[in-house]
Amino acid sequence: MSGIKPFPIPVRTDGSEPRTDPWYVVPGEPLTGVRDVLLVASGKGGVGKSTVTVNLACALQQQGMKVGVLDADLYGPSVARMLGTDTALEQDAAGHTIPAVGHGVYAVSVANSIPPEAALVWKGPLVAQTLVDMFRGVAWPELDLLLVDLPPGTGDVQLTILEQIPVTGVLLVTTPQRLAQVDAERGVALFHDLDIPVFGVVENMSHYLCPCCGELQPLFPDADVATMARRKHVPYLGALPMDPEGQAMADSGRPLVVSRPEGAVGLAFTVLAKAVGEALERERRQALRDADPSTRAAHEAFWERLMED
Repeated sequence: MSGIKPFPIPVRTDGSEPRTDPWYVVPGEPLTGVRDVLLVASGKGGVGKSTVTVNLACALQQQGMKVGVLDADLYGPSVARMLGTDTALEQDAAGHTIPAVGHGVYAVSVANSIPPEAALVWKGPLVAQTLVDMFRGVAWPELDLLLVDLPPGTGDVQLTILEQIPVTGVLLVTTPQRLAQVDAERGVALFHDLDIPVFGVVENMSHYLCPCCGELQPLFPDADVATMARRKHVPYLGALPMDPEGQAMADSGRPLVVSRPEGAVGLAFTVLAKAVGEALERERRQALRDADPSTRAAHEAFWERLMED
């Protein structure tokens, strides 16, 4: 592809050298042009987190938001294929990567730079540097929301992002299977420990949608994700059924929300997108209250009186 430069893969392998990238800033600085950053996380792999991320992004875009997706699952990137944006990316005059656009959603993934069969054999420092470059070295347009598709677990990628990037909140994805719920509880604990708002838990693949009759059959009849969410003091944001045609559409770069918006899965994502939009608005109002000096003074006075009593 003549004239097209790939996403810049860093060459430094440790943190000892000073950063000279033109977009490097002090950790914690807001992303230029990005209003909110929402992490989509899971404690366990194979729960459909990337599918939820892509369909949620498309549903939010259909509701009038300007949305981007950053695929932070470097070892198993899926977003580019699901959005149909698995092509090399150009760069602007300043060296920033220009994100691809699929179905109205802006997206960046390491899959835009490496062949599908290639394996990344990278240690932690190189992964951390690449993540920062993907956030800071991309010419994101003015976005209402940047969704970040995390790898499963609670490891280096999650901690690097939380150390470097101001995050508005987290959405946790699980299946009804008890093993997946246990891992989701670990995710809730991580983000609560770091004082990151957990917007809620999404129950993915809660039912099987029969392609013949449209009947919904529970995959794990004894599961109760809503009870787990209440026990962990986070909202339960609903259940998403599993459509057998969804994977074929994802492989072809057409999310279910785009291809069948009036289907059971498409409607479920519409409801989820509205809940996420409301959670974002609540966080914005809370941030404005926290930024008000009189409100902060009142809170400090309240806690002082409480300690004295």
